Amino acid sequence: MARMRQQFTTSEGFSEAEAARATRQHMAAPRRTPQLREPDDQRHDLVKRAVEADVIPRLLMSRRPLKTLTPERASELYPPSAEQVSDLVSLLLTSEQPASATFVEAMREVGTSPESLYLDLLTPAARRLGVMWEEDECDFTDVTVGLIHLQSILRMLAPAFIGEVDLRRTGPRALLVQTPGEQHGLGLSMVVQFFTRAGWNVWSEPVATSAELIDMVRQEFVAIVGISVSCSERLDAIAHDIRAIRRESRNPCVGIMVGGPIFIEHPQLAAMIGADATASNGRQAVQQAQNLVSLLARER
Repeated sequence: MARMRQQFTTSEGFSEAEAARATRQHMAAPRRTPQLREPDDQRHDLVKRAVEADVIPRLLMSRRPLKTLTPERASELYPPSAEQVSDLVSLLLTSEQPASATFVEAMREVGTSPESLYLDLLTPAARRLGVMWEEDECDFTDVTVGLIHLQSILRMLAPAFIGEVDLRRTGPRALLVQTPGEQHGLGLSMVVQFFTRAGWNVWSEPVATSAELIDMVRQEFVAIVGISVSCSERLDAIAHDIRAIRRESRNPCVGIMVGGPIFIEHPQLAAMIGADATASNGRQAVQQAQNLVSLLARER
């Protein structure tokens, strides 16, 4: 359990491989028969009815005046509240996927922008799931399923958030990866969407080893390498990778950014392991990357 706690800090460090593995175990568990309804089954039904009869209508009533405003202005006036984050977390833990997706879609319908949903609803909900698991308020499988639901919601929102993507884009190229050996987590998926929307040519795929990462930057010219770090025990290894990237990169002026919960709590660690910058969310990451590219261009 101690090892699992260290690996799972927040959504940014949670891998899809672990999620899939836990879900397979969950699906393989003995099924309950309809005649022997357990308290959890009853709770799920109650939550589903509450979503339809209370949570969503309450949300619609609270946002009704926003129908006369633009989505951008509505998001400024009424970003997702702490109560709505709690509502979403409850749905993620106690309901099937459609309930949480319907809740998020309802917030879109009443004026909340996809960006605000990403930054002010999905991100804090994912972090809350991590805290609840660390504090034994829910078990690992519940949190796993909740995060899988969040990934599905992220995919649902992606077309509206990114818009039409020009496949011939010629913007700066960014290599965005999880720590070698891990799969894409929710946080990295969100950052990829922010970069894509901003016009970057994004290259992102699972990296099995440090050698594979170094080979990627050796073969392809990238302006920025972004590494999402999920575990504080990996900092020494990441520092080693950063030195190797600078030494082997096809771009001698490559910018290196790091992200993840450890850097949100201790941003000074980014410089200590040799990175050029860090960011707490996708929007800030794009701004930092653009500033970094401009700075490095002047120093050439």
